[in-house]
Amino acid sequence: MSKITVNGITTVVGCLGTDGVTRHMESLLAKARGLEFEGISAYIYSGSYAIPTSTITGCIRKDVIIIDKVIGAGEIALSDHRSSQCTITEFQKLAAAARVGGILSNKAGVVNVHLGDGKTGFKFLNEIVKSSEIPVTQFIPTHVNRNLELFEESLLWAKQGGYMDITSGVNPASGATRSIKPSKAAKTALEKGVPLENILMSSDGNGSMPLFDEKGQIQGLLVASLSSLWEETRDMVVQEGIDLENAIKIITSNIAKALKLYPNKGRLQALADADIVIIDEDINIKHVWAKGQRMVENGKPVVFGTFEQY
Repeated sequence: MSKITVNGITTVVGCLGTDGVTRHMESLLAKARGLEFEGISAYIYSGSYAIPTSTITGCIRKDVIIIDKVIGAGEIALSDHRSSQCTITEFQKLAAAARVGGILSNKAGVVNVHLGDGKTGFKFLNEIVKSSEIPVTQFIPTHVNRNLELFEESLLWAKQGGYMDITSGVNPASGATRSIKPSKAAKTALEKGVPLENILMSSDGNGSMPLFDEKGQIQGLLVASLSSLWEETRDMVVQEGIDLENAIKIITSNIAKALKLYPNKGRLQALADADIVIIDEDINIKHVWAKGQRMVENGKPVVFGTFEQY
């Protein structure tokens, strides 16, 4: 838990990802409750890469309505050889279930969409928005900076009102050679006319980062870093010249609004959660509070998770 807080993170959203067989929604829910008990805020997405997807109650809609920690569905894979190669209809029905669940429970009910290096890119998402009543804001496509073609599609998507989620852990320096540096991706999006509020950035922290060759054979497996989120935020300011106020919105209030956690999250105001990060003049994290409790002092954690070594 302290590895989360020292990087200025006070709220997390967990998902199963690729493996919905040996990892389970019940364990994910337990982990979220554990992190909440230890001092930070934690939510989860119901599901995994595959469709039909993993749930707790047997139904995405029920999960969103009944289970407090479930705020949507995800991470559902599209345009990736690891996806279940579902049809547009199957994916659309899942999105509809998440949406209705969100409406009935006053939650976001969004679908977090893993976009891979495949040829289809945004095809499913564009066709669903064009041919159905499901709004563009129902989806949060992530990893949009993994290659230039996908990134350019994400710019068009965001210009029509959708969210584009840049992954701070996907970076040429980390081995993703075709990717666009996250801070540069945010700058480019602004230059291309994407509204600031439609640009999000998440870390994919602790997620697996497999490296594949041109034949699709796995060459290595990395773990996404939690530190990348603040590193890229700093680079947005120092290297790309984005105003600090706007750079911070990309990792705080923009996401809080997309996930319907605002104004309790993503804003400093009376009666909201007192999640506070104080930085120095070099934009380094010095102090962190989560829900009013000091978690980090002078860059060092002062509150630790249950199983951490002191």
